[in-house]
This record gives sequence, C-alpha cells and structure tokens, in this order.
Amino acid sequence: MSAFRAGLRALFDYADSLLEQAFGARWNPCAQLGALGWLCFWLVAGTGIYLYIFVDTGVTAAYESVESLTHRQWWAGGIMRSLHRYASDAMILLAGVHLLREFAHDRMRGVRWFAWVTGLLLLPLIYACGVTGYWMVWDRLAQYVAQTTTEWLDALPLFAEPLARNFLDASHLSGRFFTLMAYIHIFAPLALLLFMWVHIQRHSGARVNPERGLAIGTLLMLTALSLTWPAMSQPAADLGTVAAVLPLDWFYLAVYPLIDRHGGAAVWLGVLAAGAVLFALPWLPPLRRPLPAVVDLNNCNGCGRCATDCPFGAIEMAPRTDAAAYTQQALVDPDRCVSCGLCVGACPTATPFRRAAALQAGIELPELRAAELRDQVVAIGGGLTVRPRILVFHCEHSAPLPHADASLGIVPLPCIGMLPPSFLDFVLSRGHADGILLAGCRSGECHFRLGDRFTEERIAGLRDPALRERVPRERVGLTWCGTTERRRRLADLGAFRSALLQAPAAVSAPVHGRTAWRLAAQAGVYTVSALLIGTVSCWPNYRQLEPDAAVVKLSFSHAAQRVEACAQLTTAELARLPINMRVRTNCRRDRWPVTVDLVFDGKLLYHGTHLAAGLQNDGPSTIYRRFAVPAGPHALTVRIRDTGRTSGYDYEASRGITLRPGRSFVIDFASAGTGFTFRGSEG
Repeated sequence: MSAFRAGLRALFDYADSLLEQAFGARWNPCAQLGALGWLCFWLVAGTGIYLYIFVDTGVTAAYESVESLTHRQWWAGGIMRSLHRYASDAMILLAGVHLLREFAHDRMRGVRWFAWVTGLLLLPLIYACGVTGYWMVWDRLAQYVAQTTTEWLDALPLFAEPLARNFLDASHLSGRFFTLMAYIHIFAPLALLLFMWVHIQRHSGARVNPERGLAIGTLLMLTALSLTWPAMSQPAADLGTVAAVLPLDWFYLAVYPLIDRHGGAAVWLGVLAAGAVLFALPWLPPLRRPLPAVVDLNNCNGCGRCATDCPFGAIEMAPRTDAAAYTQQALVDPDRCVSCGLCVGACPTATPFRRAAALQAGIELPELRAAELRDQVVAIGGGLTVRPRILVFHCEHSAPLPHADASLGIVPLPCIGMLPPSFLDFVLSRGHADGILLAGCRSGECHFRLGDRFTEERIAGLRDPALRERVPRERVGLTWCGTTERRRRLADLGAFRSALLQAPAAVSAPVHGRTAWRLAAQAGVYTVSALLIGTVSCWPNYRQLEPDAAVVKLSFSHAAQRVEACAQLTTAELARLPINMRVRTNCRRDRWPVTVDLVFDGKLLYHGTHLAAGLQNDGPSTIYRRFAVPAGPHALTVRIRDTGRTSGYDYEASRGITLRPGRSFVIDFASAGTGFTFRGSEG
C-alpha cells in the first residue's frame, strides 16, 4: 500500500510541476480539483434548468422534444445540451482524480476520515444523476441504459416484480415512467448538493470557487467542445429492436458491459467489495494520532485568531470559565484536531522574546511546545559556524533536505504554518542565523490545507500575527515543494545561499504572469482535456450483440397453486371462532414455487425454479431472463410447473419461429385465459 501510494504521489508531483509551469501555483488545476467540481455542478444545474423547460416526458414526446431542442434551437438548446453532458463527464473525471490525489497525499486518515467517507457517498449520487439523465433522451442508448440498469437492480432481492419488465416491449412502457425519471433526475442533484455541503463541513474556509481565470478557461474549454463536438441522440428507442453497437459514455457506463457478460449479481459483488475497501482505507493501517492542541487559560486572551485559522474547524470560542477579564476562551475539539499547529502560529502569545516569565503560549501542541521550539532554535543556531548560516524550518510532509552541517540547521515542524512570525524576528535579530528558509509543501498543496497560504500572508503583513516591518525580508526565503521534488528543493536552497552571499533581492509573493508561452501551454492543457472528455464520452463503441444474433426475452409474473387446497368450514366450526375470524373458506397462504424450462432447438436453454414472493411465500413468482441467440428459423418449447407434482408440467407450448437479426422476441405467460403469448417481429 505504501509503495503504491508513493508511486502515485510521484506521478501527481510530476503532473503538478508541469501544470505549475503552465498555470502558475495560483491557477494550478490539480490544486483546485474540488473547486472545479463545484463549478461543473453549477454548470450542470444551470443548463439542466434550461433544458427542463423544453423537454417533454411522453413515450414518444421525450425523444422528439430533445431532437427539436438539439437541431431547431442549436444556437442555445443544442449548446446547453452539449454543455450539460460534457460538464457532467468532467465532474466524474474531476471526482476520480480528486479521490486518487487525496489517497496519494494520505489526506484521508485520522480525523480526516469524514471528508473521505462523505466524498465516497457523493459518487453514487453523481452516477444516479448521470444515468437517469440518459434515460430522459429515450434513444437507442437510453433504451440500453434503462434495460441494463433495471436488470442490474433486479439482481438485488428488493423488488417483488422485476423492474426490467417495464421494458419488455412497447405494451409495458408508460409515459408515467418518464415523469418518474424526471422527478428522480431533479431530486438526485438536490441530494447531491446537500451531500456536497456536508462533505466540506469540517473544512474551514473550504474552496468552492476556483480562481476566476481558471474558471473562465474551463468554461471556455467546455463551450468550445460543445460547439465542435456537439452531443447528439441515437435513433429513437424501439423495444422491439436491439442496438448491436452503441457509443457508450465510459465515464458513467463503464460497468454496463460487465453486467451483460457476468451478470448483475457478480457486478454488485465487485462494486460492493471495491466500496468496502475504499471506505476502510482511512483505517488501513491505523494512523498514530499525535496529541491534540491544548489551551492554557493563563495565557489565552480570547482573541479568536486560532479559531479563525484552524483549517478543520476544531477550535471554537466560548464564554470564559475563569476569573480573567477577557470575555472568551478557545475550546479545542480533540476529535477534529489534526495537530497541525496552525493555531500556534496564529497565537500572539507564542513569542520567543518572552524572558521575564516562562514561554507558554495560549494554545500549544503538547509534542512541540513553543518553549521547546525556541530551545531547538537556539541550540541549532549555536552550532552554525560557517557563513552564510542558514536555519531551515522544514515541514515534515514536504520534500527532504540535505543533512545539517556547520552552515545549515534544520528545525522540523508538523506544518510550516505552525511557526509564529515572531520566531523569524527572534532568529535574525538575535543573530542565530544569517538567513531563514521556510521549506513547506507545494504551493496550494499544504498537507494541512492552509499552512503555505497563511505563512505567505503573515510574512507579507496581510494576516495577523504579521511579521514586523523591521525584519529584513531579503533574509527570509520560501520554498514550496512536494515530497518527491528533492532536486527542486536543493536548487531553491542553493539559490537562497547564493542570494545571501551576493546582493539579495527582497522576497515577494510569486508573480503569475501570463506570457505567450504560458498561454500556449494552457491552451494545450485545455485542448488535451477537451479531447479526453469528448473521446471517453462516446468512444470506443460497445458491441452488445453480434451482427447475426437476436434476443429472446422470457418474462412473466404468475401465482402458483396453493400448497394445500382451501377447506370449507362447517357452521359449527365457524361458531367456535371469534367473530372477526369467521370466514367459511380456510386457505394456507403459501404457494408452490414455479419451475420453468425453455428449450431452444431441442437443447435446454434455461431451467430455473422461482419461489413465490412475499414474507409468507404467498405472492406471484416472477422471472425475467434475456438470451442472445442466432438469428434464423428455430423450434421453441416453453414449459411451466406450478403445482407440487414431481414430474411433468402444468403448462406447455411449442412454436416454430424465425428471428431477424437485431430483433427482440418476447415470451410471456398469463394463466387466466391466454396462457403463453409470443410477441415480437418475425420474418
């Protein structure tokens, strides 16, 4: 597991490096996958509202209304339809990459399990939205999706009658079904929005809007894709025909060929097993949790900066519980604290200049208190004898550094955001080092979400506690690198050392200029992304039926005979019963199972026994089976046993049929009157 995670993280770090060169750290798409997912959701919702105004829900009207919207109103409705589809596909792509990225960076264990688990719960809702959307079009692809989905659901022991019978042939399909699908397609996004809100509840300041330039670029990409490769319908659905070749949307329908080949039950087992593994990942293996932050009321003035800066909402301000003059105090929820130390970096009392009294901050990490950090700085700084003397505050979750020597001292921190700005002043003003290098995670990819951003803002004086103006900024360096970017970190260290020896330039926030090269690189990334989305949404084609094959459907719902014949009670027997139970005919409720044989050209194609539905086995036995068979003339025999007899059959019918390629032939049964019925195109 660790080796796989390390390899995956290396791939993401490499991709981050390339994208950062094209977009800059601020616009890096990989650092804003979640926010881009929110953007796609709003695009899907907005275009969906427009489409809903024009789409009808009748059996034939559904297809006709979508075709009219696509072709007669191509300048608006057609673009909206394509944008609706491609934004949905992009949402799945972003969710999958986001899931892999959080796993690669190990950001789902410990108290961070909540975001991981709620994120996984979003996936079935996203798929429910996408799949029901395909049904609304009611073309050949929608027909396949509807039939296969209901067959997959029927593999679960939840329904008294197979859902797939609704698509047996045209006589079973009703316009009310499309109305139901419309309601589901509206309700599912609302449930998805609710879960998306829950997903970010434990993240303070969660980013739900990407950088404006990145959002505009993404919208332009999807719009250009919609114009150049518009989404089109397949021919209208025909339940008497089986589409042999279909352009599947592999973002949403990748498991459907598996259902065709291995059956719904096997696919359910695979999906549930994969889901169980994913849900268990935060606890595989168990994470040793460091001690949560603790509050010292003697030094807490209730300023609230720690609560404001906590990335996971683990700190809240509450009324004071001691006799101090302050009105509030900080309270730490140990179940949500990740021990990142950003609260320590925000505390104005965590200053190393305190000498009159012991250094005790208002909020501390028990495993690395401010006094211990100051002692480390003094001790390590005292061992630096070769100039330029550089003291590095190193985030444990970022790229490694070379070993310490007489010119390089290293102070490890759980997060670079834990370091109070006053420590930079202390190191330089007291002469413990000639320069300070803050070495953290890749910009925008802090292991604890906000450490890099808060550090930059404190140094720039944009966030309290701010670095004092007297501190020479040219002697403070920043290096943001992922765990696999050791070469880049060494280069940053070398450049900082050279700057200290020569004429150093002031440290400033990175400038994200939009040079011609950068614009060209961004255009290339958007083009590749559009090609990926457009291609996977319809290619490669899936062949569900061979050219010379047809489909036979065997389906019916039939109540077998009762296990015991009904008895007629005498007048005396009725008199002995309570008044409310006096029924002259007394019957056991349970029924015999129904045994079915289907013989095709003298060979047994299907044999099965189906129990009666209901808790007391008193309902009908139901069956739905679909068989791909060669086209041409065939001899067919179907037999049913619905009594307790041990041999022979109660109903039997034989028929010679000629099946046309790509057509569907239905065998149904009704014991009252008609018996076996055969429907479908022959010729």
